[in-house]
Amino acid sequence: MIRPGESVLLDTTAIIEAHRQGVWEPLVNGFRLATVEKCIEEVDTGNLLAGERREIDTGRLRREMMVYQVDDTTIAEAVLSSEGKLQILHAGEKELLAYAISVSGILRISSQDRACVRVGAKMGLLDRFVSLEEMAEAVGRKRLPLPWQYTKKWLSEIRTACRLEELRAARRSVAERLCGVNRDVLDPA
Repeated sequence: MIRPGESVLLDTTAIIEAHRQGVWEPLVNGFRLATVEKCIEEVDTGNLLAGERREIDTGRLRREMMVYQVDDTTIAEAVLSSEGKLQILHAGEKELLAYAISVSGILRISSQDRACVRVGAKMGLLDRFVSLEEMAEAVGRKRLPLPWQYTKKWLSEIRTACRLEELRAARRSVAERLCGVNRDVLDPA
């Protein structure tokens, strides 16, 4: 459960939806918000929700939250940490996860992209993800009409799927090492 005052790294989609839902100001006042440069760029250039452009002042965003630069070395280290999976993500998500693993301390992540959460899980970040719904509730904004991927239930289902995937992979690995059993025998699907 997230508490006001925590640091949260926001993906482009979280920034846009928070503005659309009218909860941006309470989030700014309730948390230490941050993002990466590429997400600010995406807010400025790719800011479409349901085919409708939402005007967001990126200059103001820069004043209201920390915006971090992510260098090529940090991205390369993150690619290795993710077993190469980071490459499937959009540029903003790549930078977001690369930054998240490069800093010490607890930093929460709000991304509503299934692939981003799955790659984050590979990088050991699964428990750091937080839904926009949970953040809004922590600052007193309850029962927002949020799209499914911004809800606590959606994130819970993705976390469960990631953990089950980890267990299946571990089971296959142990069986292959100890018994020499073929992978297809253990999990034909």
